[in-house]
Amino acid sequence: MSEVTPPGEGGYGGAEGGAGAFPPAAGGGGVPPAVVAAELAGFWVRFAGLFIDVLIFFVVQLILGALFTTTTTEVVGGVTITVRTGSSLPTVIIILLELAYFSWFWTTRGASLGQQLVGIRVVDSVTFGPLKPSQAVVRYIGYLISGIPLLLGYLWAAWDPKKQGWMDKLAGTQVVRSR
Repeated sequence: MSEVTPPGEGGYGGAEGGAGAFPPAAGGGGVPPAVVAAELAGFWVRFAGLFIDVLIFFVVQLILGALFTTTTTEVVGGVTITVRTGSSLPTVIIILLELAYFSWFWTTRGASLGQQLVGIRVVDSVTFGPLKPSQAVVRYIGYLISGIPLLLGYLWAAWDPKKQGWMDKLAGTQVVRSR
């Protein structure tokens, strides 16, 4: 990463035209020199980080599903029938665990475990600093919304000029490379 140069001295991140760096903050005056330019994280690295987090919660969901599923076997007319019934409680627990997991990691570490492993972090899109707890909650809700219409909210980061998914736009966040 390189330090941002003041306006009129070579763009927003050292590279001509500021490709991949943050634009100046709203309100004119450019980006304060103390702000460090960061390379925006692209779709595939974001996907990899989320995939790791999804795997973590897949294991948790399997365990909870096994704990809350009951199996009944009956013999009817010489035929053995096995019926498995579950509860919606594991789904509620998973949503609450994910909310706590993402909110805590985003506000305290800047990235979930998956994001840390692939070298990206989530920052406030205005201050480029850590997320506020309210932003983390809104971003997680954005995760849920982004998946509803055929994952369109996640895919949005692939063609968005700021590489933001719907969750980033809702929460006012940006995903950047940390290495």
